[in-house]
Amino acid sequence: MLEETEIAIFKKKICAQYMCGMVIVLSIFTFYYYYADIKPLNYLVSAVLVTHIFFIFIIYILNFESLKLLIPVYLVYISVFLYVENLFFLHYGQIIAFLWYILIPMAATVFFERKKVINWIGFVSILIASIFIITPFIPDKFVYQQPDDSRLAIIDIITVFITIIFVLFFIYYQLKLNQIKKSQLYKDEEKDEAIKDLDNTKFDDLYSDILDYFSKKRPYRNPDFTIVQLANDLNSNVKYISTAIKIKENVSFKAFLNKYRINLAKEKIEIDYHNNLKYLYIISGFRHQSTFNRVFKDIEGITPSEYIIRKQCKIE
Repeated sequence: MLEETEIAIFKKKICAQYMCGMVIVLSIFTFYYYYADIKPLNYLVSAVLVTHIFFIFIIYILNFESLKLLIPVYLVYISVFLYVENLFFLHYGQIIAFLWYILIPMAATVFFERKKVINWIGFVSILIASIFIITPFIPDKFVYQQPDDSRLAIIDIITVFITIIFVLFFIYYQLKLNQIKKSQLYKDEEKDEAIKDLDNTKFDDLYSDILDYFSKKRPYRNPDFTIVQLANDLNSNVKYISTAIKIKENVSFKAFLNKYRINLAKEKIEIDYHNNLKYLYIISGFRHQSTFNRVFKDIEGITPSEYIIRKQCKIE
């Protein structure tokens, strides 16, 4: 599958490179904060630096399927760190540090779908707004002596420069991801064309095997029966099975399967219309009566109960 192969490997690479970059950036700020004696941010940033070094080892240990579950946790973690940092800088009268919050939705565009990206933008917006609300209420005793303007200017310059680099980093990798997705889509289309070019007699034979299998095994009675099991039993693959049914029936495998299930239910009604609905949907391979009712009406145009009443009227 796509997310388990090329894209997963590439996204893990992005995580590793980003985390290495953050270690370098945090090292720079840690050094300068200690040099400029900016307390307590020097202690805070050094602690965050240590955690990022630990995160690098986590990235190389886990596969992306496990790693992607931790990405939202990391974004919340870094948001909290930026929150505390911006409280101090806003207290100093500085707003350039808010640029760091741009990186959160930028990172979200790489790892999440559009809806989640919008949620992250909303989350960041709420954080920024709350900082402006809370800062005036922070007592001066909780804030160390304000650094002089020249040191704050140096921090602002470093912040702007590094933020631009990270923005370009995420834009570059988003473009690369789009290229990989387009390339994969093109490969999938080529596979589809290759299937279409196969000798139709092969699909005729496969379809005959499917009909024979359904006639003898009656697998549709099992609610857990899947196209994967059918492909394995016929020594074929899911793509070929699906294509053969599509060519011959012009329906999906699920619709093909449900047609057999509903026909079985109708057979049971023909034998004895007194059969209750629970018996009918269970014997026909449905797990829930609501699903049975819906599928029956989609195929027959009436509900199972209405179908039974009609049969009863005809007989009487």
